[in-house]
Amino acid sequence: MKLSKLPSECASKEDIRSQIDAIDREIITLFSQRFQYVKEIVKFKTDAAGVVAEDRRNEVIRVRGEWAQELGLDKEAFEQVYAILIEYFIKEEMKLLK
Repeated sequence: MKLSKLPSECASKEDIRSQIDAIDREIITLFSQRFQYVKEIVKFKTDAAGVVAEDRRNEVIRVRGEWAQELGLDKEAFEQVYAILIEYFIKEEMKLLK
């Protein structure tokens, strides 16, 4: 589903929900693409500490929170989103490392 209307052009709840669904589908697609890179980076990691990469993890979460805030979103909420996302990807990386 492709976005076809600006928010102000939506004439009904259904229009708005359709656009939100399209956006969410694109977000999920982008997370899937991100995961392809996550799987590839395991080739360059040799142990669990390298997978977890605590300093990098913390930096990514912090920066994504800042990006969200720059766009008028709640910094802490998006830091939580990325913390959950990264935790999931770390678990998947650990499976691949074995």
